[in-house]
Amino acid sequence: MINMSALYEHSDYQDALNTFNTSHCKWSSFTNVHMKISKNRCPICEYLFEENSEIRRENKHGENLIVPTIDHYRPKKEALYPFLKCDHENYLLMCFECNSSYKKSKFPLYNSTTRATNQNELIDEKPLIVNPITDDVYELFTLVFKRTSSGRKVLELKPKESSGYLHHKAVETIKVFGLGNCEVYRHTDDNIHNCRIEILVSHFGSFYNFAKIMNSVKKEALKERLKNSSGFLQFIYREQFEIQGIL
Repeated sequence: MINMSALYEHSDYQDALNTFNTSHCKWSSFTNVHMKISKNRCPICEYLFEENSEIRRENKHGENLIVPTIDHYRPKKEALYPFLKCDHENYLLMCFECNSSYKKSKFPLYNSTTRATNQNELIDEKPLIVNPITDDVYELFTLVFKRTSSGRKVLELKPKESSGYLHHKAVETIKVFGLGNCEVYRHTDDNIHNCRIEILVSHFGSFYNFAKIMNSVKKEALKERLKNSSGFLQFIYREQFEIQGIL
């Protein structure tokens, strides 16, 4: 999960906004500057986009999945937030899979908060899906390196807090995007959709050695290397992770 809070201050953002304002609401105008902040990764699942986005993974239906897209954080559907369709602060970079296969038009609210019907009412909402631009992702999640009962080693997200709004926001985000709880869904029909086992296995392979070093005598040297990192590496730098069992 990548903190995108530097987006609006980036030197390229105003140029993208100027292009957008003359494009009749072409939200793809923001793709490049979002990609610079995320370092070419999906801010949600941390899939690394190909440099030119030409090499794309296909699912069994032949659909292109792993490509960068600009999503509406609050869905623009008529029954939800049509008044935010052309609001540049409602856009968020995601991979096609996070956007169209997982989030879709979901936008749950905490404790049945009244849904906003205009800009002024947004301040009263408590969304249950993370927005890496405005939320502090390090307040929400902890990384967990674990082995599932089927023997696969995965990196999952889990809530940092044990109760309250931030806990529920983390739980719902993990559920919506399939970034944890593999054991919960292993024996259900929801397994493929609700646990993205392949990307979680891949992330384990990419980040586990960093976590091991952080638990060793070489910790300080690694912290120096990682202090300006982002995403999962920043979680490891902050020692905001767990290693469950002997891996």
